Amino acid sequence: MRIAILAKGETLSEYAEGEYDEVWGLNQIGKSHELDRLFVMDDFKLRLPYYDGNEFPEWLKSYSGRLITSRQYDEWPSSEEFPLVEVAHFFGLPLGIAMYSTVDYMFAMAIYEGVSEIHTFGVDCRHGEKLDLIRTSIAVWIGAALSRGIRVTSKQGSFSRWWTYAGRCMEQGLYGYVERPRIEELAGSKVT
Repeated sequence: MRIAILAKGETLSEYAEGEYDEVWGLNQIGKSHELDRLFVMDDFKLRLPYYDGNEFPEWLKSYSGRLITSRQYDEWPSSEEFPLVEVAHFFGLPLGIAMYSTVDYMFAMAIYEGVSEIHTFGVDCRHGEKLDLIRTSIAVWIGAALSRGIRVTSKQGSFSRWWTYAGRCMEQGLYGYVERPRIEELAGSKVT
């Protein structure tokens, strides 16, 4: 299954509908895009109103699609609790480790469910608050996906381009070599 993950960064503009089996978005993306799953991991009663006021949590009460969140509430009929215990056991992780953003939860669920490709749009991590922590955490989940043979892509301008674009990784990511080998040489064919 091929999925697209939509976040609020600039590369969201490069997303094109109809190319994916499912489209997952976070937070207010549910207002502007047709989604198969909307992830809002901030608790609807205890956290979300402090970040966004009451308008967005109230709007979520009428959301009719799949709504993945940290805790299911009856007031939000379409809300589904993220399967944290199952996912943590699947990865062999202690509960709460390496989940520093909503995108982390989206990647973890995608890997847990066995998707074949994850295409990111707007997962640019250009905001300032806790930037290093969030970037590092998302990079960990990109690595977890890649290590399981899941193809992960991102667009030019996203921080994750360094980990998801094979040409850049092979040409610039081979630390320790006196002279970095060419992709063609590593693949066994020499281009003249």
